Amino acid sequence: MKTHVLPDWLRRLLMRSVAHRYYSPVVTAIAFASTITFSFPFVAVLIPAVLLSPRRWRTLGLFCGLASGLGAAVLVEIFQYLGSEFVVARYPELMQMQAWQTTSDWLQDWGLLAMLIIAGSPMPQTPALLFCALAGVSTPGILVAVAIGKTVKYLCLAWATAHYPARFIRYN
Repeated sequence: MKTHVLPDWLRRLLMRSVAHRYYSPVVTAIAFASTITFSFPFVAVLIPAVLLSPRRWRTLGLFCGLASGLGAAVLVEIFQYLGSEFVVARYPELMQMQAWQTTSDWLQDWGLLAMLIIAGSPMPQTPALLFCALAGVSTPGILVAVAIGKTVKYLCLAWATAHYPARFIRYN
């Protein structure tokens, strides 16, 4: 059973660009866009991207982690610009979610270290970014914390995908 199926347009984009030198920037742009829009988990793109070009696992893991950090910083700036009233009015159920409660507790206790751990874990990152924006946490600090956490996560996942592709074929 395929649990992470890519949209056709995204699959075609990866297939068309894999033979070109701009493949890594294309995948990096997808990482940035998925972080800033929080529309889909980027891991569902990273695994097929590495399966298509296993030799580029280091570049993909590093650049995509940095792009996710930059996307998170931009998203925090957008949340801060919109203000808490707009965000709470658009997403009232967010404040009641367990992920919000866990994230806010972690961030209050541990600060940016918690953001780094959340970014490197499978936990949802968007509630943490929203909380950071509403709490006025430093945007450069968020950029660094998310970039480090995502880079470590993506490098580990890209390495595992490149070296043990049979375990990840169902994602492709």
